[in-house]
Amino acid sequence: MNISLGETLIGLRKANNLVQKDVAEKLSDYGFQVKQKTIYNWEKEYSQPSIHQLFALCEIFGVDDVLWQFTGNQKGILAGLNKDGRVRAREQIDLIRQIDKFRDEPMEVNERPRMYRLYDIPVSAGTGNFLYDSGYTMINAPAYVPDSVDFALRVSGDSMIPQLSDGQVIWIKEQVSVKHGDIGIFTYDGDVYCKELLIGKNKTYLKSLNPDYEDIEVKEDFGFKTIGKVIS
Repeated sequence: MNISLGETLIGLRKANNLVQKDVAEKLSDYGFQVKQKTIYNWEKEYSQPSIHQLFALCEIFGVDDVLWQFTGNQKGILAGLNKDGRVRAREQIDLIRQIDKFRDEPMEVNERPRMYRLYDIPVSAGTGNFLYDSGYTMINAPAYVPDSVDFALRVSGDSMIPQLSDGQVIWIKEQVSVKHGDIGIFTYDGDVYCKELLIGKNKTYLKSLNPDYEDIEVKEDFGFKTIGKVIS
């Protein structure tokens, strides 16, 4: 079954009585600073949300069956049910949850927020931005962010779409090296970049995922340094 991502997003947005501006504003609560035009581009399929942005959209739109909603996959406990049948099934599940003997014992949850530094100067995903002695804001990490991260940066530019979008908050594990194919934060020739590292036999490159941007060849004596690996 061929399901259009853009049409699905439009349908979900309208079903929740939201306009594109509303969706962009709600995404900011999840750490994604996107513009109304970004939502427009997703719906027109000029670009795609990252996997974490898609999870946030599912929460905003109240989607709890992602495979069925976005792929039409008919596997799982709700397979074979139409929209009304799925609503009725979820109603029955909610009733069962209210019966004590069917409920799990509550898990201990650490409610202490995980606070990290979000540096004020955005990391470039297009041209370089000079980053040193930057100010920062303390922000709480969403649940999907692993404990191994050390700080956060905000993407500036579109050279890493569709994986990383302009304005997106990214989470970094500080380390002095990354492997071939990893997306990391690097300083080179006085600028700081978010790129994929490609290590060849004789040359090293900082690669953009957006084909509109040329790769940057890393040359000796230009002050190349790895700051960390993009974790999420």
